[in-house]
Amino acid sequence: MRDEQKHDFFAGVEQVDVWAAGQKVKLPIFYRDARAFLAVFPANLLALKKLLPDPRFTPAQIFPGVGAVGLACFEYHDTDVGPYNEFAFTVVLNNPHIMPLPGYNLLRQLIQFNFYPYIFHLPVTTEAALRWGIDFSGFPKFLASIDFTDSDDRLSCELKEGDELICRLRGRKIPTPMNKVMKFLIRLYQFRQPQFTEFKMNARRLGMSLNPKDVELEIGGVHPVARELEKILLVKRPVTYFFLPSVQFILYGPENLSFPLVNYLFQQGMRIPLDHLREKQEKKAKEKEKEKKAAKKK
Repeated sequence: MRDEQKHDFFAGVEQVDVWAAGQKVKLPIFYRDARAFLAVFPANLLALKKLLPDPRFTPAQIFPGVGAVGLACFEYHDTDVGPYNEFAFTVVLNNPHIMPLPGYNLLRQLIQFNFYPYIFHLPVTTEAALRWGIDFSGFPKFLASIDFTDSDDRLSCELKEGDELICRLRGRKIPTPMNKVMKFLIRLYQFRQPQFTEFKMNARRLGMSLNPKDVELEIGGVHPVARELEKILLVKRPVTYFFLPSVQFILYGPENLSFPLVNYLFQQGMRIPLDHLREKQEKKAKEKEKEKKAAKKK
């Protein structure tokens, strides 16, 4: 493993103290130790379009008429907001800098390890993770029980709200020969307008599989999220599976500092210097321009 990925993933990333729900939190948020697994499933394209709140969000297609839903389980052991678990329901969107051709756009995202998910549900296990995610970035979070279970060759994640099963995802512990820095350029919807945030991943151990038998998905029958998932998925076997038994993350703040968001920050006494907000926006603009130029070259 490269020393850079092993030791310096957080080096050079400046954090600032902000206040949310009466508590001081550092931004960006560092996730120093975690494990995760995630799978991408074929989904009904028309059903996915109905989930998206803005026409600027366009779902990527595996094949013509077939979209992609990502289910991701995270077990965070050491973070700036304490340990917690999380289960992400996402629609995989087109990379806006690449031609939106079925199959091609998704393949390019996979090759570049830069993904564009829209999160439509994000249950978590702690109040701190809930409040921060909702208040500051507009993540669609709710409290739930998210329990991980290990067996010799499988890792299972069970998601429940109260006594109602939403879903249970089981993945094989496949070999993890790779280490990779990946980016999830997350799309959200806040104050009735698009919001964006970057979730950068240092996969210290990464395995990837195209074998649908490596993943099992069980969906509950009563909970509204379970019924919704049942309707949008075409099959319960994935087209791609990632296993990450050792991973780190950086969650950056919202990129779109709209007037309602800035007003909210000051009302809540988060005390972020205006100069820092301006510098942050300028830095993000330069990074976006570099991404566009890199995409055109490829």
